[in-house]
Amino acid sequence: MTFDDLPTTFFDFIKSHENEDPASLRLRLHDKELGFDVNFAITQIECRKKCRKKLAGFLLNPRFLFPNEVSSEQASNEAVARFHAGLIEDCGSLLDMTSGLGIDVITMSRSARNVASCEIDKQKAMALKWNASILSAENITVLNVDSVEWLRDNDSVFDVIFIDPARRGDQNARLYNLHDCQPDILSLLPLLRKRCDRLFIKASPLLDISQTILDFQELKSIRAISVNGECKELLVEVSRYYDNKILFEAIDLSNDSQIISRFSFHSKEGHDFIQKKGYSSIKYASSEDLKEACFIYEPNASVMKLAPWEEISVDYPSLKKLDKSSHLFISESPVSGFPGRILRIDKLLTKKDMKSIKGGRFNVVARNYPAEAQELRKKYSLKEGKEMFIYATRIGASPILISAELIKR
Repeated sequence: MTFDDLPTTFFDFIKSHENEDPASLRLRLHDKELGFDVNFAITQIECRKKCRKKLAGFLLNPRFLFPNEVSSEQASNEAVARFHAGLIEDCGSLLDMTSGLGIDVITMSRSARNVASCEIDKQKAMALKWNASILSAENITVLNVDSVEWLRDNDSVFDVIFIDPARRGDQNARLYNLHDCQPDILSLLPLLRKRCDRLFIKASPLLDISQTILDFQELKSIRAISVNGECKELLVEVSRYYDNKILFEAIDLSNDSQIISRFSFHSKEGHDFIQKKGYSSIKYASSEDLKEACFIYEPNASVMKLAPWEEISVDYPSLKKLDKSSHLFISESPVSGFPGRILRIDKLLTKKDMKSIKGGRFNVVARNYPAEAQELRKKYSLKEGKEMFIYATRIGASPILISAELIKR
């Protein structure tokens, strides 16, 4: 099957059944002959349902196709892809070595003049070529090749190389170390550095940052990128424009690609980040600081990944950390621009208070507390809340429970 041979009735079927259950459709239409591959059409409905939020812009085109169900699960978030594109504006030449469904490369092609897109899987490469065509990404040349072999066999040089190494191993196990992913970026680094000015590596959120700093020379930046508070990736940039300082950024995006928060700092050659020396700016709260109507701050997922507690204390000097390991802050007056949730403290909860709110609606966050959030939720029959939170944490060595009302998500 080639995608060019798909009849109009194939796309009409997808549109007319888009709100139906794919499993029921498969059962009902088993062995039916409709003039096209019914299972493939139902796969499109299934994938569109899964990607309704993360690929909203792409799915506005009714002819956008998924090669298989796995491609929808592994597809980049469109908001993140747009952020990637913003990092390479006015790029002359771009190579994407592991294009997959092509969300990143199609989006980044709008910031580049000439784009080479490599995808080793024939079906995925065919879908990518189709989608690039219907989305008018005419500057993309799709290559159904092993990108490493292709790069070794020619002398092409690019302004930017982008790579998202496969992070699944045997029996679909998740991989985090760049040495274990395919292709192995670290062994390829000498070749890649010769073939581009800037190299972007899309890595797992669980990548060890300290080890990454040791692994790479000419490391320009490390960005922890989240969408609506969920960390999606670490983006590592290696550049010949390296200036002995590494830029660290914690970025939280909305589904429509707006930047909700962006916290940035530099570390000289990464040594400061690894050694974590000189925590002189961090102020710690005492029990006297914790009062009703004060404010509590919960860093977002990207900030938690980078753990810039010294830098946050410098940028927000009125904040006090509740405990070394809780990573929650408080202040007497509200602080604007904090990269995370901001809440107003309602009260410190006693055991009697906890019994009185049994069955209530509260979000529960446990940080450095003897019990997990789920244990507390079960013990007090708490339902998911909207604006009210319970923070189970410590101040000094003492466990505490705080109720607080959300004022900034």
